[in-house]
Amino acid sequence: MVLDNPKVIRLKIMDYLSRREHSAKEIRRKLSSRIESSDDLEVEIKKLEDEGLLSDERFAESYMHSRKRKGFGPLRIKNELRERGVNDSIVQNLLHSEDWSLLAHASLVKKTGGLLPDERDKTIKLKRFLNYRGFDFSDIDKAFSLIKK
Repeated sequence: MVLDNPKVIRLKIMDYLSRREHSAKEIRRKLSSRIESSDDLEVEIKKLEDEGLLSDERFAESYMHSRKRKGFGPLRIKNELRERGVNDSIVQNLLHSEDWSLLAHASLVKKTGGLLPDERDKTIKLKRFLNYRGFDFSDIDKAFSLIKK
């Protein structure tokens, strides 16, 4: 179905937004192949942003909280938000407001049951796991220091 009317485009965007927050880039990606005029899409996106119904800031905050609950760190969240078209200044403001070492510690406790392995290889594997999750090495070191041997 081709969306050829600004009203229909707006309704489709609102349909997406009723399910969850989206970034403007996500909306463009989802609708670009389904519309006749990209100018109409841009106009509707701009209107929704002006009305406060479409907000990259709100999307970024919602996305960050969702990924934090799943145990992901700032580096990974930052990259994922960039892929979704969120401005770097928005990302930096959100990520600097958190203590990521505590979240790294919680992820480590969940993974290990609160007990650190004695073998060096297993410790390195756990550090790699946390790094893959998006934590930087200073947060990983703090997380390890919080667990009692």
